[in-house]
Amino acid sequence: MKKPITLVCILLVMVTTASAQTLLQRCLGVVPGREPAHPLGPFPATMSYCQQLPGWSLYDQAGQRFTAGDRAGAARLALQSAEAGNAVAQQRLATMYAKGEGVPVNLHTAFHWMSAAAAQNEPLAEAALAYVYEYGSAGGYAGYGVADNWDTAAKLWLASASQGWSIGEFSMGRAYQYGIGVALNQQSAISWYDKAAAQGHGQATHFAKYLRDNHGADGSSRDDDERALLGPLMGRMFSIWPPYGATFHHLSERLAYVRWEAADEAHRKAVMNYTMQQRRYQDCRQAGGDNCMPPVAPWPR
Repeated sequence: MKKPITLVCILLVMVTTASAQTLLQRCLGVVPGREPAHPLGPFPATMSYCQQLPGWSLYDQAGQRFTAGDRAGAARLALQSAEAGNAVAQQRLATMYAKGEGVPVNLHTAFHWMSAAAAQNEPLAEAALAYVYEYGSAGGYAGYGVADNWDTAAKLWLASASQGWSIGEFSMGRAYQYGIGVALNQQSAISWYDKAAAQGHGQATHFAKYLRDNHGADGSSRDDDERALLGPLMGRMFSIWPPYGATFHHLSERLAYVRWEAADEAHRKAVMNYTMQQRRYQDCRQAGGDNCMPPVAPWPR
């Protein structure tokens, strides 16, 4: 029976392994405190370290079975390797359960193995698990049965990014761009995007340039759902600036802020419209006009 991997266990390992280079990091090419010269992952130069990981031969055989088209056989071997404690196999098995590759789709089991790998500081698992905590029950993530927790998501992304994993770096850029578990800071977002872009991450390159060019005032710190909520307010008379320094702990907090923001901007425009009509009416009366139109819009509450 699989023992549950607790969040406390994951975060504890993230702290205790941050300074020393582990065997897993040697296998992946991670050098703590140094940006990687190439994308991370097992490669020939690091294979001698990978082969020292528990159950590596089983994982290697699983890869051969998968390439040959035997998905079920690959899953059985990956399971044995994962149960032996191989973090790379644990994350690969999580992906197989999430996608239904050789096994039935089972997001609860995928979450277990993803958490097990993250507990060993496997950077891909940390980044993937963070997205589960970001989205919670939203969209295709509902099956994981986890409530959204943006603070945890940010900690996991940082653990991944600090090892030089490009997806983790890109995700930290998103975290700072939207205030996901960290204080919204566009310069920090650009810095993380630049790190991921240096490894060839195309989206990171795009967003780093977008933020530099637009400074967020045009809505470049808004996702599609937020743009829909703000609707015609975007790009109109008032610039809707990002909430610099704000930290959002859950999706509901971010959306509540955007709804308030939309209502506030609408109120400000209504006040301005009424004030303009009132001024025109007063100017007309002072000029002795006999066809002065009083404000037709009600005074905004």
